[in-house]
Amino acid sequence: MHPRNQRIAIALLSLAAHANAHATAAEDEHIRQIVQGVLKEKDQKIEQLEARIKQLEQERSGAVAAAPSPAVAKAGEPAPAPVKTAANGKPEPTVDTKLQALDKKIAALKEAAEANGLQMSGFFDINAKTGNSTDQTFSVGSVELDLDYVHDDHFGASSALVLCGNSSNADYGAPGAVFCGNSGPGALSGGSTMAGIAVALVDYHMFNDRIPPRGRIFNNKGLHIQAGRFDLPFGNDYQNFANKDRITVTAPLTTSRMQLGGYNADGIRSYGAWDIFNYSVFWTDALYANDGHTVGGRVGLAMGQNTYKIHNTNPEGIEIGVSHLSEFDGENRIRNTVYGADLSIGYGMWRLQNEFMLLNAHQQVFLEQDADGNPLPVIIPDPNTSPFGKGHQLGYHSTLTVDLESLSKQPIVVFARYSRWQPSQDLGLDFDGSTVAINDLSMLSLGFNYKFSDHLRVKFEYNDSLGTETAERYFDRKLGIAQIVMSF
Repeated sequence: MHPRNQRIAIALLSLAAHANAHATAAEDEHIRQIVQGVLKEKDQKIEQLEARIKQLEQERSGAVAAAPSPAVAKAGEPAPAPVKTAANGKPEPTVDTKLQALDKKIAALKEAAEANGLQMSGFFDINAKTGNSTDQTFSVGSVELDLDYVHDDHFGASSALVLCGNSSNADYGAPGAVFCGNSGPGALSGGSTMAGIAVALVDYHMFNDRIPPRGRIFNNKGLHIQAGRFDLPFGNDYQNFANKDRITVTAPLTTSRMQLGGYNADGIRSYGAWDIFNYSVFWTDALYANDGHTVGGRVGLAMGQNTYKIHNTNPEGIEIGVSHLSEFDGENRIRNTVYGADLSIGYGMWRLQNEFMLLNAHQQVFLEQDADGNPLPVIIPDPNTSPFGKGHQLGYHSTLTVDLESLSKQPIVVFARYSRWQPSQDLGLDFDGSTVAINDLSMLSLGFNYKFSDHLRVKFEYNDSLGTETAERYFDRKLGIAQIVMSF
């Protein structure tokens, strides 16, 4: 080909290729715009579809909530397929859930108080009894509020306020155990006492600043000197004067008979615990009369895997204690002497508590007649009166408790107790001051308790005097009691 023609051909081919490239780029841009438009339209339709689905779900949920009963398909028509809807409202709370919520509220209140140095606790109990001397089935027992305040490293205060509603309609002079619904409040007598201060004291302490108003005062190592009103650590049942601390429903005869419901008085005391040794000494008002004073104390040895575990719910080890007190009249003549010994043994799920008490009266009591001819006891001898005798008493009890939680996987504790009371007199005073016949008493107590939570416990107990009895107004030979204790 001629060179000139060759150059012309090459130029024409270059122009054609350049034109084709421009056409291809334009075509690609056009296609891209079309695709973007389609995708945008698709996104809009998807959004509209999602909005419609949400609207239908809301309408469906409203229709299901408003409908009184599920729709029933007509005969011959296929049943509509179930439609999944949003989850219904929260299920009804169970008893355990409610108790857990209550525990949280109580814990929150305690934390707020403890932030200011104050610990609060308390309890109340409700009782139901079989046929009994009060002729009432249901009764509210005692209501107690305990306060423990720490001022600084060495000073604090503690109190326990007790209220008895007397819903059992017992006479106001009846023993506290009856007046408070047969639940045995301890340290609160009858005698028209609707409410009382069981504990109110100021405390100087070393090593430990917690001041429990009552109960297991030897839980922690420390030294305390106190003045005010308090329970007297005598024997081992003083730890159980409050119903929330007692495994059983009723107290043993050593407490209800010989300690008049539980030794409690105004005065001064000191107690402490180091390693295996614990002690308490006290000087208080008279316990068995309205004049005079009392001095005494207790010494104990706690031996086991943990020195202070003996006071816990499931204690292990051995604790031995010896107690003594002497009561003097207003002229400093000795009136009564009381001796006590206690032994507690814990191993695994087993717990055995034993207590022995001996009361020796040193003054002769005589009977005198009032204007109506009724006998009255007097201590001052008179030629015209007849001897009433010295009030010697002997008492003891053995209480066995077994924690079955490890076997039954339920928080159940069963118990059995035998108590004995032997007065030297054949006559005694009833709650109203009248003279009645009394005899040696035996009492067998069987039962169990179930712990729903740290704050709710239910107890059942059956008592049988094994054929022994007295002529007292509120004495029951056989009695069954169910008790609910709510603590906080």
